[in-house]
Amino acid sequence: MAPPIVKRFAISFQQNYWLGFLTVVAGFGVSGLVALQPPPPPPAPTYTAFGQLTFTEPPPAFTTTGNELQAQGRGLSLSKGNLLSGRVLQNVMDKLQLSPKEIRQMQEKTLAIEIPEGGSRGEVSGSTIKLQYTDKESPTRATLILEAFMEEMVDHSRWLNTSELRSRIDALSKRLAQVKDDLTAAENRFYRYVSQQGADLLTIQDGSLFSGITSSQQRQRELGLALQEIDGRINSLMSQLGLTPEQAYASVALSADPILANLRAQILQIEQQLERLKLDLRPEHPTIEKLLKEKQVNETLFQQRAQELMGARDLAPIPISQIRQDSSLDPSRQQLANELLALETRRAGLLKQLDSVIETEQKLREQYEKFPDKQLQQAKLVQEVEFQRIVYQNILTALVDAQAAEAETVGSLSIALPPTYQPTPPRQIKPKNKLLIIAAGGGIGLVAGLGLILLLALIDDRLHTPQELRDALTDREIPLLGQLPFVYSSLYREDYSPVLVDGDAGDLSFYERVRSNLRRLGSDMSKVVMITSVSNEEGKSATAYNLAIASAQAGKRTLLIEADLRSPSKAQWLDITPDPNSNVEPLRFYHNRSDAVVLVPKVPYLSILTSPGPQRQAAAIIESSELRLLLKDARGRYDVVIIDSPSLSRCNDALLLESLTDGLVLVTRPGTTRSSLLNEAIDQLSDAEVPVLGAVINGVEDLVAPVTNIPETNGNGNGNGHSGEIPVLEENPAY
Repeated sequence: MAPPIVKRFAISFQQNYWLGFLTVVAGFGVSGLVALQPPPPPPAPTYTAFGQLTFTEPPPAFTTTGNELQAQGRGLSLSKGNLLSGRVLQNVMDKLQLSPKEIRQMQEKTLAIEIPEGGSRGEVSGSTIKLQYTDKESPTRATLILEAFMEEMVDHSRWLNTSELRSRIDALSKRLAQVKDDLTAAENRFYRYVSQQGADLLTIQDGSLFSGITSSQQRQRELGLALQEIDGRINSLMSQLGLTPEQAYASVALSADPILANLRAQILQIEQQLERLKLDLRPEHPTIEKLLKEKQVNETLFQQRAQELMGARDLAPIPISQIRQDSSLDPSRQQLANELLALETRRAGLLKQLDSVIETEQKLREQYEKFPDKQLQQAKLVQEVEFQRIVYQNILTALVDAQAAEAETVGSLSIALPPTYQPTPPRQIKPKNKLLIIAAGGGIGLVAGLGLILLLALIDDRLHTPQELRDALTDREIPLLGQLPFVYSSLYREDYSPVLVDGDAGDLSFYERVRSNLRRLGSDMSKVVMITSVSNEEGKSATAYNLAIASAQAGKRTLLIEADLRSPSKAQWLDITPDPNSNVEPLRFYHNRSDAVVLVPKVPYLSILTSPGPQRQAAAIIESSELRLLLKDARGRYDVVIIDSPSLSRCNDALLLESLTDGLVLVTRPGTTRSSLLNEAIDQLSDAEVPVLGAVINGVEDLVAPVTNIPETNGNGNGNGHSGEIPVLEENPAY
């Protein structure tokens, strides 16, 4: 058995052979055009000039910087990037009046520079740099251009040494200015610190800070003694009055108010009258009730006035008994209460003074404790100033040394060999082999065409063989109920139906096998079966019709329901004309069950419920109670109910009908079913917890049975003869 990739390549070759043929033809065409091109003209003569540069020994330098920079300049001159720097190119372009394009072409193509290996590592003693320039116009021009380049390179070596030294002088000058600013900033920080913290440091050193701490402690002792005296007097007054300072304040405020005293006197007078009247009158007497009301009013006013005086209007009411007790101070007790309040006020003032003295002592102690840190900070600032002075002195010394070395620097390169011209022999051009070019182009086109066909086979996600379909279903744990052949008897003329009413019994036997496999699942699990597919080109309608015919021929009362309400009815396959008024009122059509279900004349035990489609509101009709009652009634009346539903990629009608069925059967087809859509459909069914009874593979070529009693067509389309060979035709995609 051939590998799957070979089968896919063969199928892709059958479908896309024209694309490979066009690729081969294109390869032959392109190679033919290349072969027919005339040979190129002989190359124009070229003129090459040669020259050499060597290194000069610089005079002895008296500074260390001069020696270092001269050695650095010689090392840099060995780099091709430095020899052909922008300055050299610009000077050559200005001297020879060249364009930027010409000077760029010279730099990249016509000018060659050979640097010795030892020189590239800085070993320049005895090294030479070889230069070569090729020109197409004349030897004189080649010599002049190379001479200009060599002179500018020598001049550039002198400029490079000087510029390196000047760059160092500029860098040292900038660094010196920066270090000077840093030194000034460090000195300013030291002076600022001394000016800010000098007084504190001086107070610690002369002992004034310690004296302040001692004075604060003495003041605290004095205030403590005064507070003890005041506390003794306050306790004596509290014991005499029996009141706290807060209670004394309330009693003084209430006793001194004339309004409150007047109300208190009225309340006492009313109470005296009540006591006298109670001896002669009953409590229900109008006079007693009137006096009680007056007492209540006076007590309310008495309580409100007390709350106004105490500032407690929004708080809970003060009891009357407490108000009467607090407002009954005599003049001598009021004097003692006022003295108690005065002592309490003085005590609060002394406590404030004590807190202030304690806070002052704390600050003085903190200042005394920070003295070591301030001394350390002062030492750091002094050290920073000294460090910046040392850095400034070192940079100033290096700057003076670099300025002295500037006069000692000379160029590193000189011309060892002036530019000379040497003739170059013309290059010979070999003739082209036209046959070899055409054959190579055809071979490349053949390989490209086969590669393109193979690429199309690899990126095509259709499952082309039954084995691939079986493997895909096995991987997803979907049982295979059977394989179905092409229905050849329906493919000779377009008006023939794909059902096997009068077809070959051998073809119908495959549907009988699917039916028996469904019966093996159990009678309760396969009574109402839904037939669907992933896409619209896999033959699910033809499968549903032929499976219903096989069930009816097995003696089972079978009902075929066309549940695809988005497409017209296919009842003409069974020579049945649908009700023309069914698509106008589909709900009434489903309600009249006796008129909606039609017996198939050619197949005993088979009935069909035609589709009233196409309908715009197909989902609403499927979810209607009329159709659901019809399906429930069909479950009781028939042995087998087969529902032909739309494909899963088209709509979700199959999922809406799933709850009324025992499960569904997926119809697949080699060369049509796509792996991605199949996996997506199975995932959708799994997420919706839809029971999948199994799957069938439709249109398998190896299962095609011989066709008998097929009318043969002659040249005029009349069926008078017999064909010697059965043509392999595809099933109508609408099925």
